[in-house]
Amino acid sequence: MLLNPFRPCEGSPTVQEEYRGSYVPKVIKTEFGLQVVAPDTPYVAAAGPDKLYFIDTRFDTETAKHVKEQIEKATVPNPDEYIAIDEISATAESKNATTGETTFVFDPVYARVLFAKGINRHNPELKLPELEPGEWFVTYDLDNCAKE
Repeated sequence: MLLNPFRPCEGSPTVQEEYRGSYVPKVIKTEFGLQVVAPDTPYVAAAGPDKLYFIDTRFDTETAKHVKEQIEKATVPNPDEYIAIDEISATAESKNATTGETTFVFDPVYARVLFAKGINRHNPELKLPELEPGEWFVTYDLDNCAKE
């Protein structure tokens, strides 16, 4: 297993610089409050209400889209769904809150990174590597963002 499936193993990471620095993301109102919206590129994902995650541009476009989808499904809340984590098999899926039907299955490699903290807490013998915040995360002051 890769230590971090969000980063290729060799070389220095590169990101789309036009979305860093002075970039002001759009923000929408949701049931859970304000939410940053990722720009229309596979290399930037919403990673929480006030965070964007910059995906390494050394990944091809399809891989970047896959990474973005995994991150956004794990970190952007959907009021009609919940995430079911199996700490024994170290897997996760989104389920419909009313019917319990599976709506999205996380790629197991990504589930082991995205949900490592909770999995490790309930199954400490797995000792999964946990994703650490770093230069690929940018946190925004939602009061100073462009609101839609």
